[in-house]
Amino acid sequence: MSRTIIDPKILKGTRDFLPTDMAKRDYVMDVMRSVFRKYGYDTIETPVINYAETILGKYGEEGDRLTYNFKDSGDRGIALPYDLTVPFARLVAANYSNLPMPFKRYQIQRVWRAEKPQKGRLREFYQCDIDVIGTKSLLAEAEVARIIVSVFEELGFENFRIKVNSRRLMNAILDSFGLDDDPLALIRIIDKMAKIGEDGVKNELSSIGVSQNKITELFDAFSKGDFSAYDMSEIEEFMGLCKDLCIDDKYIEFDPCLARGLDYYTGIIYEVVSDDVDFGTLCAGGRYDDLCGLFCKEDFSGVGVAFGFERIMLALEKMNRLADVPLSSKVLVTLFDSVSTAASLAIYNELVCAGINSEIYFEPAKLSEQFKYAAKKQVPFVVVSGPDERAKSEVTVKFMDSGNQKTIPVNQLISYIKGYV
Repeated sequence: MSRTIIDPKILKGTRDFLPTDMAKRDYVMDVMRSVFRKYGYDTIETPVINYAETILGKYGEEGDRLTYNFKDSGDRGIALPYDLTVPFARLVAANYSNLPMPFKRYQIQRVWRAEKPQKGRLREFYQCDIDVIGTKSLLAEAEVARIIVSVFEELGFENFRIKVNSRRLMNAILDSFGLDDDPLALIRIIDKMAKIGEDGVKNELSSIGVSQNKITELFDAFSKGDFSAYDMSEIEEFMGLCKDLCIDDKYIEFDPCLARGLDYYTGIIYEVVSDDVDFGTLCAGGRYDDLCGLFCKEDFSGVGVAFGFERIMLALEKMNRLADVPLSSKVLVTLFDSVSTAASLAIYNELVCAGINSEIYFEPAKLSEQFKYAAKKQVPFVVVSGPDERAKSEVTVKFMDSGNQKTIPVNQLISYIKGYV
């Protein structure tokens, strides 16, 4: 009877990850987790499927357009998370009486965006977020900046910088030029500066009715970088706190054109770029004062950033920072023949109990076949327990990188392997 073969394809903008890919991804995530925990952040998890009203209407027109939403079998409006910040705000609103305030959390989960896939931009991807909620202190902003620097230093980035601006300052600048009819629309356009350039931004501002004189005045102010007529105290205090936290000046850059297009930002905003790669923003976020107020009567101001995990992975690959990330197995115990099964299982069990990542070949086969298996899995050591070795209570250890072999007493195997792993 014939059967239909299903094409094993996946949707554009999604990816399969093989063990070698996942080893690298796990390594990077583990580095991030270790930094987050070092600064006292604990992890949470929020649902993948949400009521549509929880997600929609929080990011602006473009965010709603890119949010996956649909009706389920119960005719309920459902949405997948566009980011992790809004689901986090909902969680805090539902649980704040049981949480320590301020509340510090990190979260590493998948999010979804229905946009055209391109390099560094997928429809399904991981975000790695940190947030502090329940305080308006700029110390929180400075601590987040310190964590950003720690993460990128630990991952081996050298030529990166955190661009910083204030939405309050930007609103004041727009107001001063009489551009306050729809400040969010203006901010979304200015936020495209890196993508479409100065001319593109000017054209879009003109298309929504901003006069050429106002556009010229605005860009003259940006190009001169003189904002002494405005209240710079928030930026100045933030910069001072960053200095107190020993953040090198080379990592912080005031950028008056930085906008961050999402509607919910209200204060300090960040964006991380690196001169080593051309993938755009690697990390971004900022202060949001009113987000939790959408879900409860309490007022919880927060600040946080999302690390663009997929772009960071691409950047590290391009910089050749992940070439030596190993897979999990350190030792393969061969199965020489059916007579040797008990002896091989005893060796395998002893290795695992000693905390050495190991595996056993599941059925007798030619040693060349088992060595080939070890090579494909990048296992550095293969242990052979054949008739000759068993007769002398020995084992032979093969070093897969060099092809060298060493025969040792079986009771010395654990200490011998531990000398290398």
